[in-house]
Order: sequence, then structure tokens, then C-alpha cells
Amino acid sequence: MSLAHDELSKILTVEQLPAMPHSALIVLQLDNDVVKVNINDLVRPIEADLGLAAQVLKFLNSSYFGFQSSISNVKQGIALVGIRIVKNFVLWKAIFSLIPKSKTGSFDVTLLWQDSLRRAMFTRFLLLELKKGDPETAFAGALLQDMAIPLLLKKKPAEYGAVLEQLAASSGARLSTLENKAFGWNHADAGAILGKNWKLPEPLVELVANHLKIEEIIGNFDQQPEQVVTALSTLLPSVINPDWNDRAAFNKFFAKIMPENNRLLTTLFDKVDREFDQYAMIIQITKPKKTLFQYLDE
Repeated sequence: MSLAHDELSKILTVEQLPAMPHSALIVLQLDNDVVKVNINDLVRPIEADLGLAAQVLKFLNSSYFGFQSSISNVKQGIALVGIRIVKNFVLWKAIFSLIPKSKTGSFDVTLLWQDSLRRAMFTRFLLLELKKGDPETAFAGALLQDMAIPLLLKKKPAEYGAVLEQLAASSGARLSTLENKAFGWNHADAGAILGKNWKLPEPLVELVANHLKIEEIIGNFDQQPEQVVTALSTLLPSVINPDWNDRAAFNKFFAKIMPENNRLLTTLFDKVDREFDQYAMIIQITKPKKTLFQYLDE
């Protein structure tokens, strides 16, 4: 390990991090396969946390699912929507509770969550369309790919804040490039450390750790579809920028996955925009000022 990465590990030690809620940790460690998991093993830790149980039931009874009759208990809801979807919701609520609600200078964590949710929904819908990999694992990986940024800002407010201000002031700069230059590590490295310290499932840690490596992994799409689409999602437009700076790179890599299929991209962007509003309302994220479809139409 380099000196720079050693420093990063020290500022993100378990002792200095907020603790993952115990109920969420139990849920996240369970297998995603309903055949391998007794549904009661998932129900118990959720129902033992009254606040979490109420949030899960609110989620299951939202217009996002549109069930005609109300879901009265957690077990019934899991049976209807599946283990993965409920686990991802629990994951989101747990991480959301641990991340500082930062708004410093040009940085606003609300905007970061908007980007993260759009990326997550894009990866889910793309894999569902292609019938490849595990859409829910990719959803979770894309959702968490930038989770380290607010914590880094809290741990190194002056130094990391300066990097974020530099990013805001420059056109087309990549955050990871600025991070590597300033510190010798980037937020993907930090996210992997957080994931391990919070005992997140190893597949999620790998998705977070490698989400900036699209050039290296694009050829592995058939073997690692979740990893590739998570990395591809980082090139989507960001709500903090009126221009889509990574459009050319995105189009190049998307074409390697789906040659000559621009119509699919239009369909995906439109679906993310439509579904975002319902999902964002549930997890209390505001709507971006500019839709993905508007970026595509420019």
C-alpha cells in the first residue's frame, strides 16, 4: 500500500466512521437468492427496527409499485417485490443516514444523490433490457459509487473542499483526476475502504472500487455486465453541469455494448426520467432541474 493510500485508510478507520445500523447490516449480509434464504431471516431484523419497518412498508405501499390493495406487513411485501428490491431500499436508507448532509461552497450532497439515483436506475433498466447480469446489484453499486465524497469533505474540509471548488470552476475536469493529483487517491479508493469497513457485500465493494475504470473493463461486458454498466453510468450527465462533458466517451462505450442502437438509449433515458420522480419522492430526493432526455436532445 502506498503512503497516500495508507493515509486514506487512517482517516476512514472504523473507529472514526459512523456505525452501520445493526438491523441493516444483518439484512445486507443475507444472500440475494430467495431459494437460499428463509424469508423470515430478512423479515426479523426489519421488523425488530420499528423505524425501518415503517419506512419499508411506506416504500412498498407507494405509487412506485401501484399495488391495488395495501401491503400490511413486511413479509407480504417481500414476497411480492422480491428480496433484492427490499435489500436495496434498506441499503439506501442505511447509507443515507450515515452520510453527512453537506452543503459547502459549490458542493451540495442533494445534487450528488440526484446523480447517484439516476445512474442506479440507468444501470438497472439497461441490464433488464439486455437480460444480462443482476440489475439490482448494479443498481446498488451505481447508487453507492460516490458515497465517499461527503465523508471525505467532512474529514478533510479544507483540502478536499478546495478540490471540489476546483472541479466546479473548471470545464470538463474529472474529479478523480483532481483527487489523484492532490492526494494520490480518489473517491473510488475511499468508497472501497468505506464498503469494507461497513461490511457491505463484497460484490458491491468491487463495483464501487472499479467504477472509474471503464477503459479497462469495457471488454469484460459478457463476464461482468454489472461492473461495466456501473462504470458506464459515471459518464452520464451530471446535475451540477449544464453541459454533458462526457457525451462522446459515453457514446463510444455504449456503442461497444449495444452497436448501432441509439433508439434504446432514447428509451432508457426517457424511462429513467419518468421513474425517477416516483422513486425520488419515496426516498426524499428532489427532482433535477434538467432531465436526461433534455441532455440527449441537445
